[in-house]
Amino acid sequence: MKRAEKLFHILAFAWQCNAFLPLLARGSGATTDLGAANPLATIGNACVLGVVLVLMLSHWRMVLRLAPGLWPILGLVSLALLSTAWSDYPAVTVRRAGTLVTITMWAWYVTARYDLQDVISIVRQVMWALALASLAIGLGAPGLGQTPDDGWVGVFTTKNELGMVMAMGIIPFFYTLLAEMFSQRPRSLTILFSVAGFLLCCGLLYLSQSRTAWVTGLIGLIFCVFTKLTHKRVGAAIIIWTAIVLLLVPGVLLAMEQFGTIATMLGRDSTLTGRVDLWLLMPSYIMERPWFGHGFGAFWVDQSPNVLEIWTAVDWTPPHAHNGWLDLLLELGVAGLSLATIQILLLLTNGVRAVIDGREIGAQYLLATIFALLIHNLAESTFVRPGLSWDLLVIATAALAKIARQRQTARQTRFAGRFQRREAAASPHGG
Repeated sequence: MKRAEKLFHILAFAWQCNAFLPLLARGSGATTDLGAANPLATIGNACVLGVVLVLMLSHWRMVLRLAPGLWPILGLVSLALLSTAWSDYPAVTVRRAGTLVTITMWAWYVTARYDLQDVISIVRQVMWALALASLAIGLGAPGLGQTPDDGWVGVFTTKNELGMVMAMGIIPFFYTLLAEMFSQRPRSLTILFSVAGFLLCCGLLYLSQSRTAWVTGLIGLIFCVFTKLTHKRVGAAIIIWTAIVLLLVPGVLLAMEQFGTIATMLGRDSTLTGRVDLWLLMPSYIMERPWFGHGFGAFWVDQSPNVLEIWTAVDWTPPHAHNGWLDLLLELGVAGLSLATIQILLLLTNGVRAVIDGREIGAQYLLATIFALLIHNLAESTFVRPGLSWDLLVIATAALAKIARQRQTARQTRFAGRFQRREAAASPHGG
């Protein structure tokens, strides 16, 4: 990588994690209404989009090669833009959909342009920067980096956001640590930095006091181990993934039966801090516009009568449905949910295949990240929404499409070689 471009990608990724701007708002005492525009965020996103478009144009052939593997992602982004036509708040939809486009373009370009290990390196460096900045703010300025209920927020808006970023941050460090430990030539410095980054993110994850993020991080670590065990091992993969599928339904039923006990263990009540009451209200609003939703980013807006009704009913002010799938139905309806479901199924299928095939070791990280994101969006809403989750989702989609293309090219080359050897053997002059 050229240093200037690498620095841009690190800064762009950190910016897309929605960090630092909340810190400036807290420092100035300013408050922003739900759905309101932030001029600095708009300017920053415009700058990132401009640079990314220039870079994409300079490598357009390489970028377009991955387009067929990204069709559900591109379909979701297109639907988000089109929803401006039926949105109750078109200005909000245009702004948020524009941010989604920026993140999609950046992640698409970076994954097409660079090796997966370089992309994972960018993720690790950004996690280092965000973790160190959050630690410095939390210790140096507790009034800005901590909340009254003893949960840290660092350079983010809420403790749940800090927790989510740190939960996703421990995965690349743990993956790198496993990869080095099982390598034929482990690098001591890489192991040292991976352990340090892992412990730092774990510490901030705990300090955030976000129980959902705790579970997300644990799931990510478990699947890092699973993917490592199935790397290039067909037999182990069949046993492990079959066991996961067979235990999934009984596990969900058991969790539902022992819901109260599990919530108490996590330090929460049986309503998951009011989430269950909130979820029960969502179907009626979904059914108002079931097919295409209320418009991307246009449901949870401060002036919305629907939001005021919900806040009154639950007696608190949730900024979203605290479930990525419910919010997707609210904003983009069945059409959006269908595209997202297809994308997730493709990701899981291609991810497992890439791990077993073993051509790209980074596929292990991608698959663990996908599972962690799916778990996180059961109790938070970061799925089809500008931010870290969407960045990682697009990176995983583009990277697995790239791996599949490389595998297909290698297979075609191998078959062509066999055909040529057979032709040479059959030729009268072959001997």
